[in-house]
Amino acid sequence: MGDRLYLERILLFDSQIRKGLFPNSTALAHEFECSVKTAQRTIETFRDRYGAPLEYDASRRGYHYAVPDYRLPVTRLTDSEILALLVSRKLLADAAAGSLGRELNNLVVRLGKLLIESIPGPVDPDRAFSFRWSAVTPCDADIFGQTVNALARSIPLSFCYYSPYANVCTTRTVEPHHLVNYQGAWHLIAWCRLRGDWRDFVLARMSDCRLGTDPFQRREDGEWLPFLEESFGIFHGRERFEVTLRFSRDLARWARGQRWHPDQRLEETEAGELDLTLPVAHEREILMEVLKYGSNVEVLAPEWFRDRVRKEIEGMAKNYRT
Repeated sequence: MGDRLYLERILLFDSQIRKGLFPNSTALAHEFECSVKTAQRTIETFRDRYGAPLEYDASRRGYHYAVPDYRLPVTRLTDSEILALLVSRKLLADAAAGSLGRELNNLVVRLGKLLIESIPGPVDPDRAFSFRWSAVTPCDADIFGQTVNALARSIPLSFCYYSPYANVCTTRTVEPHHLVNYQGAWHLIAWCRLRGDWRDFVLARMSDCRLGTDPFQRREDGEWLPFLEESFGIFHGRERFEVTLRFSRDLARWARGQRWHPDQRLEETEAGELDLTLPVAHEREILMEVLKYGSNVEVLAPEWFRDRVRKEIEGMAKNYRT
């Protein structure tokens, strides 16, 4: 906590000097609601530990840099790099969707303020940037906190897990390896001791979490990374397969600019349509993707999946018959 406060005070002090405000220990103490002695120790730390070329101007009753182009090691970033961090900070805050809790929200707000102090111009990232998801699946803040705790400490996590497809709850003990936010929902990639295999757990479906005590040996990244990277989406079945979709002329130009997977292949037809082939690991997820484009996309292969989509459409049509 002490080092973090020192850093915040130093960053603010550095920013005020570069703005020509000639800050001093009294102003720093007022800003951070600490004693003048504590503020003076911060200034001395700034000078001695970071080598800041501080000089006191008696006429201005404050400090300035003897070397005008001095920059703190922690703030030696270009304007574009700082802006990139601001956008990332905003993305992190928006992705929280209420599940990260008060501590993370306070952290990203503080980070945003510190970065804003380091760039020229009156940019406000909360007004300049935003991110939107078509749907958000919030999870309990306590469950999120326990999951992060287990992941950071490499200790097992036990919980009750609800499967909406089987409509049952099972007790699982897992070894957490990776946490990912996918389309507004937090997913835990973990080794499931019950199934003896890698599984994807949606945090919103977890309840009654309990942390283990004995740390587990983390497995190699190569074991679980393919679970995320080898196919479209995040749902996984037993075998990976390829799907070829044909986008109509109306959507071809838009589809050409999308990236569903690094290994996707695109081919234009003479009629101006676009054929997309990509690896898939779960038919339900690609089925939902296909249906949302309506008549502007057609499944060309494999034939069994084409039949699966046809049956789904027939079932949908029954719901609208009068």
